[in-house]
Amino acid sequence: MAQTYSQRAPFNDWWYWSECLVKRFRTIAEIYKENGELERGTLAAEWATKLKDNCMTPVMAARKGMETEEQKEEIRQLEEVAIVDAATMFRELLANFPFISSAIQEFLYVNWEESRWPTPEEEEDQYDEETGLLVKKKKKKSNSELRITELFWGPKDRQDEGIRSGEVSDGGLPGILYNLMQAEKTSSNRTPTDYGQVMQSAAAQQYIATSTEANQKWENAGVQMNFKPGGSM
Repeated sequence: MAQTYSQRAPFNDWWYWSECLVKRFRTIAEIYKENGELERGTLAAEWATKLKDNCMTPVMAARKGMETEEQKEEIRQLEEVAIVDAATMFRELLANFPFISSAIQEFLYVNWEESRWPTPEEEEDQYDEETGLLVKKKKKKSNSELRITELFWGPKDRQDEGIRSGEVSDGGLPGILYNLMQAEKTSSNRTPTDYGQVMQSAAAQQYIATSTEANQKWENAGVQMNFKPGGSM
């Protein structure tokens, strides 16, 4: 079941979904460029950078210290600014996701629904019960197919992280982003979630550089997203 929000989400959730978008937009940039759409590929890569940079500002500040009330308040304010900026970007991306999904499907001659992960039954060889002979070999995706599947359906254990058709009604990232922003319109407090707790734990366990000269900037500094948060498929 995909993550839903009935209350305003904490910063760490906005960070989590921004990181998911970063991964998808890097793939989108690659596919555009491979198909001669250099300008759109460059724009997609710029989106990935903007999404990454936006959330890393409060993260880097937090790593420098959260011991005093003044530090905590400064970081809280930076988080609120990052959330507002993320919401602005998410809103623009939602308007463009259907076009992006349609263009990628056209380039690759695929259908997003048919690109999904195989079922457990499809992942196993099938044998004739009487003869014991192999009648159907299990499906195995190539690296190219895996890239497409992750773009539309997200990683296998987190299938709410794909762009799907790009329409909110078809779920995936567009559905979650829409839900996230709708919750932002309520007067609720920012309630911690499993996503937020996972992000905090991962950040605390990994080194985040504070030097602006460190290269690959946030790649060497940021949190690796190879974990499964609560609420994912």
